[in-house]
Amino acid sequence: MTPEIALAFGILFVAVVLFFVDIFPHDFVALAILAMVLAFRDTLNVTVQDAISGFANPATITVMAVFILSAGIQRTGAINVISRYMINWGGRQERRQLLTIQAVTGPSSAFINNTAAVAILIPAVIRMGREARRSPSKLLIPLSFGSQLAGVITLIGTSTNILASELSDEAGLGEFGMFEFADTGLIIFAVGTLYLILVAPRLLPDHDTGSALDRQYHVRDYLSELLIPEGSELVGRTISDVALRQNYGIQVLEILRLDQRRLMVRPDTVLQAGDVLAVSASAEQLVQIRDASDMMIEAQARLDDDDELPEEIRLVEVVIGPNSDLIGGTLITTDFRNRYDTTVIAMRKEGQLIRERLGRVRLTFGDTLLLQGPASAIDRIYRERGFIVTEDPQIETFRTKRIPVAVGIVAAVILAATLGGQPIIVTAIIGAVAMVLTGCLTMQELHESIRWDVIFLLAGMIPLGIALQNTGGAAWLADIAVSTSDYLPNLGVLIVFYIVTTLLTSTISNNAAVVVLVPVGIAAAQTLGVDPRAFVLAIMFAASTSFATPIGYQTNTMVLGPGGYSFGDYLRVGGLLNLILAFVTPVVIWLIWGL
Repeated sequence: MTPEIALAFGILFVAVVLFFVDIFPHDFVALAILAMVLAFRDTLNVTVQDAISGFANPATITVMAVFILSAGIQRTGAINVISRYMINWGGRQERRQLLTIQAVTGPSSAFINNTAAVAILIPAVIRMGREARRSPSKLLIPLSFGSQLAGVITLIGTSTNILASELSDEAGLGEFGMFEFADTGLIIFAVGTLYLILVAPRLLPDHDTGSALDRQYHVRDYLSELLIPEGSELVGRTISDVALRQNYGIQVLEILRLDQRRLMVRPDTVLQAGDVLAVSASAEQLVQIRDASDMMIEAQARLDDDDELPEEIRLVEVVIGPNSDLIGGTLITTDFRNRYDTTVIAMRKEGQLIRERLGRVRLTFGDTLLLQGPASAIDRIYRERGFIVTEDPQIETFRTKRIPVAVGIVAAVILAATLGGQPIIVTAIIGAVAMVLTGCLTMQELHESIRWDVIFLLAGMIPLGIALQNTGGAAWLADIAVSTSDYLPNLGVLIVFYIVTTLLTSTISNNAAVVVLVPVGIAAAQTLGVDPRAFVLAIMFAASTSFATPIGYQTNTMVLGPGGYSFGDYLRVGGLLNLILAFVTPVVIWLIWGL
């Protein structure tokens, strides 16, 4: 190993560690990797133009355009219309519901970004489960896994496919066509669907999340009332002065006045005698505040098992989306309460329910928040792009009259790329512009639809792939992989690449895994004298179907909170599916593409 190769792998090692510990957002890590490549460009044999080429790479631009196309479908409500029928089609029998989910998820995720498809379908799947008195935990992992399986049917199903295709083209192997690997993808989707219908139900957890949000989060145990009696020293003081949250970790949700008015809590709200503070607190906290002040515990909140909150105050569950500007902040630093006019009652993070000291918890993609607020504020939450609401939005909020236009634009993009011989980057950009010109998207929605974290991730990791190639690191790693052919057939080497990609994708992002391993796979295939595109496909399929952890793929993260899952649930259900596909996928590629 030369010093140049050692440096390239040293930077890769730093990237893997930073991705794994998850201290910094992945897009920032990629930008840091780009900075390191620029700093050591002479040693890595990389020019400045090479280092910044990720921003102008056709894969980066194409992925950006596909995000916009997906947003056009999303904002017109095309998938939402289908999801409403899905609830009726699914009925109440579990296997029928699972089959229905796959039947809807398949076509959706094959032609629009699968992350967007899952975001749209989560509310319908939860409602389907609740109407059949079935826990959403029985249905949401199949939704996530199904979207990944369907994403490998077409070129535009995932950003990973587009990136792998571009890397193949840069290596002189040519791009993949829109449906060039559809036969392979359909077989994998069918195998995965059978697993999700026949095997997964026995492994999926049956969390008793209840039929209402207040029971799911055990709100009844945490909503209490504190009475301010006559003569209390708190009379005339503001909520800010009392500082219940800072001193005791107690959240004041609303104030009940003697005249029966319900007041939303503001820092400058002045307390009066007879006020009843509706608070979210643990039993220990209530005892502390009772002993330390002259407030009295009035009673448990008036929430019977079948009662709803007062008509003007509503609960809603949301997942922090990948585009949210809340990521990295806390409820306090983002001024969440005043910004959205709602109160966070409870939070799920990485499958764990959190109710205390919420204001200090760092918010990340996939966190699930239980919000309480007036109806007008909750209605605004539905329109916030940074949230994935787990309840069905009103169909009137979409541009349903433009559904045929949006679907027609996507169809034209696909047909022009498939039958017209046009590069996908050309048709996708033209389609993105058409989405705005036809009114399917506004300019603001166009900006919001672009997953800038993915764009920066691609732009930052592509130069590292170039460095691995230019220093000879990719060839060096390929030689090690090829050495396994001394005791393994070519199919065995392909299986090894699939498994390595699966493990790497579970540690770092799927796109980063493709950038690192595709050049290695191509070099290994050329040394073995087999079709390199078969190795590219194996790496692409493995990177696009990561089931064993909630962080292996973004759709897994999105259903983590709403399903109440733990890491062990993904490992148990998804690990077995990954193991099955680690042998099935290479065999299918071998049979169709040859080795």
